[in-house]
Formats: sequence, C-alpha cells, structure tokens
Amino acid sequence: MTHIVRGLIADSQLLRSVAQVHSFHGPISLAGDLALLPLRDEDIQSFSVAPREPVHDFECLTAEFVEVLCALSRAGSVLYFETEYFGGAGSQGAAVFRDGSIAFGPESADIGPINKALAFLGVCVAPPARDQFETVGLHRHRTVEAWLKYGSLAAHQMELARG
Repeated sequence: MTHIVRGLIADSQLLRSVAQVHSFHGPISLAGDLALLPLRDEDIQSFSVAPREPVHDFECLTAEFVEVLCALSRAGSVLYFETEYFGGAGSQGAAVFRDGSIAFGPESADIGPINKALAFLGVCVAPPARDQFETVGLHRHRTVEAWLKYGSLAAHQMELARG
C-alpha cells in the first residue's frame, strides 16, 4: 500500500494564516487543538527560490524550507512531517520548530519520527489508538490528495450546516 503525505501540524489559526498568505487550501482539524495543512509538492516548492538538496534523508525538507519554518515558529510550534511508503517499504521524517529554531529533529527513519514529534508537542496516546499518529487521526488518509479531498468535503459540509 502507498502512503505519501507531507504537511504541517500546528494550531489551526497559525495554519490558516499560512494558507492565506500562500493561497493554499485551508487546514484540516485533527484531534485535540491541532490541525493539518497537507502540502503538495508545488506547495512546498513555493517556499523555495531555487531547487535545493533535501536535508537529513528527507524528500522535501531543504535548508531554505527549514528557515521558513523557523520563522513561522515564532508565532507557535510547527511540526513538519513527510511519509513515503510503497508496499510496506519506505521512510518517514519529522521536525518540530519552536520559537524561531529547530526544537526536535529533523529525524528520519523507517518508523517512529512522527510519533516522537507528536509526543514532543504533547500528544499522548488515547486508546483505542495505538500511537500518537493514530490518536490525532493521521491514519485516516494515505495521500495528500485524499486529505485535500476530505478537507474540501468537510468545508462544504460546514457551509451547508451554516445554512
């Protein structure tokens, strides 16, 4: 099975401001006070002036993107994560930015960095979830496109509910 997701996790207000500034789709609510801003490749590329080499075995986290996330974290903690699995093989990575600097990571491995980063943000496993990833709801969709489709549907349902 494929699992390819990249995004930012933070307070929904912070992610809403990022989405507005960069003309991205809106953030999607996760469990607790967290939200997800799924990032397509072109979204991530919009943060860079020129193509750069990724850092720490990541696919999309470049030194320039790290600088952007450090600056953004002055307004609140921000977790960047990426997953890329196909048929059970692959890797994931995560980093947490806080107060203008890197507070956790960047760490990449076959398994674990996203849970560690979520725990760093204070997410505790809430049974029946098996880990922090499942606790916040990141297991619900396996691609950025599926998250975006879900986010669009949720936004549409909220509009209908408002009347």
